[in-house]
Amino acid sequence: MHFTMKRFFYLLLALTMVSNNVMAFDYEPEEGLTYMGIFGMNVSKLQNHAYGSKAGASMGLRLDYMLPHAHGAYITSGLDWTMKGGKTSVIMTGDDNDYDGTVKYSMHYFEIPIHAGFRYNFNENIGVYAEFGPYFSVGVGGKHKASIDGDGEAVREEEDAFTYKAFKNYGFPQESFQRWDAGLGFRVGAEYNEHYNLIIGCDWGLTDMYRNSFRDDFHDFYKETMGIDASLPKVKNFNFSITLGYRF
Repeated sequence: MHFTMKRFFYLLLALTMVSNNVMAFDYEPEEGLTYMGIFGMNVSKLQNHAYGSKAGASMGLRLDYMLPHAHGAYITSGLDWTMKGGKTSVIMTGDDNDYDGTVKYSMHYFEIPIHAGFRYNFNENIGVYAEFGPYFSVGVGGKHKASIDGDGEAVREEEDAFTYKAFKNYGFPQESFQRWDAGLGFRVGAEYNEHYNLIIGCDWGLTDMYRNSFRDDFHDFYKETMGIDASLPKVKNFNFSITLGYRF
């Protein structure tokens, strides 16, 4: 009798799990390919150094492929244009005075994410999803802007501002960033009425953005002027985004 009741309990548990799974996929996403246009805002920074965050914009086109018989699993890719960068404070020492100011970095990329994700539909109108995977990007433009304020009126009476291209190979002290970047991205989103999307995401860069030539110039400058072996830390992109999307 005890053995029979135990088997009955396991059978009842199994039926309950199957029933719950059937209910969970009453609104299973439709299989196949869909397109989504996106537009949003970034808050990005350069990690592992004394850089602050900077706001930017992004836009692009995504392709989502809902896998057949996968109960909500999908893969997604696309092409985005996105602004990344950051800002930092600078201090320079002159013959008679010290100068302080800021440098703002604005880097524009074409970016290709390749993510795998899972979607769950609560009903016919509302669905949520999450995805994760790598991204690959190439810098296509942007500028760095330096604004230096003089402390002494006799030395410099007004702000000295200048700009230089984001990915050009300059010598020290102008930062030289390499053009290629890659990393990992994570997204969570919600969709209403099979069209309107709100997406929140983070990208963690894995590439050291400093050019080797800039590192060498930095080291040589401090070695020649101060006699010390100075080195730069690795600097990687980080990006937080809030995006609106429309699925076609």
